[in-house]
Amino acid sequence: MGTRARVPLAEAENLSFPGIRGNSSGTTGLLAGRGCVWFFGVEWLCDDLLLLTVFAYRGRLAHATGYTLMGAELIRLAAIGRIGIVEDMIVITSEEPTGDAELDAALTEIGESEDPPWPDEWVAQPRPRIAGKYLERLEAAGVVRAQTRFSTTRWLVTDAARLAEARGRLDAIAGSVGEVDLAQTAYAGLACAIGLDYRLYRGRGQSAERDRLQEIAARGPAVSLAADGDSAHGDSAHGDSADIVEAATLAAIEAVTQAAVGAASQAAAQAMASTADPGYGGA
Repeated sequence: MGTRARVPLAEAENLSFPGIRGNSSGTTGLLAGRGCVWFFGVEWLCDDLLLLTVFAYRGRLAHATGYTLMGAELIRLAAIGRIGIVEDMIVITSEEPTGDAELDAALTEIGESEDPPWPDEWVAQPRPRIAGKYLERLEAAGVVRAQTRFSTTRWLVTDAARLAEARGRLDAIAGSVGEVDLAQTAYAGLACAIGLDYRLYRGRGQSAERDRLQEIAARGPAVSLAADGDSAHGDSAHGDSADIVEAATLAAIEAVTQAAVGAASQAAAQAMASTADPGYGGA
């Protein structure tokens, strides 16, 4: 892709995220303010996508699973102020550990890159067993269970409530009207990249939901306006913890979201074109 000069650290540091309250669990604080895009915690993003994939592909994983998880990790890292986009490349804005083993692994690999990677090249090279490690963590939590027969592994979702939570989040987006936030845009875009729009919303009866997800994925997030001091949900419950985020900060998060979703979609399309088998048994 050509030779690139490393982005100076000082330039990367200009992408600090003063309005985001991240913590070791990867939970993002509320972002509020006039002209801002609402962005709430996306700590569930990787697990939700993986659970719905296991469910939709009947215990198997789509070939695009690794690409989608790589994209989701970029979004999660941006949401907690660890990375940003400078000159279309991924740069680290904070090396502070996240407390999540997989996110920390991603952050370390980005930092060890000879040059800041482009999102598309980063997403196109999933870490070995990235899906397997997430599945093992979910299995340890009692959410899924591996079933191996004749060297083929399928995964069974054992926590119906957790699956319903993941499906409910996506259903809410598929049935939405009007504006959506960055987190919803990311979820819709990555869900479409992995084929969940067609797998979960089948036939003419659910074409409206399927079309809505595809519309959001293609259009990107809308700007959400609120009166100064108001919460994104219009109540005082979130008001004390909400922060007004500078436009540059939101632009950085949005840039990562758009880059990650676009890269995952491209990699997934290439993977699907190269095989007629929509899924595989292992992780």
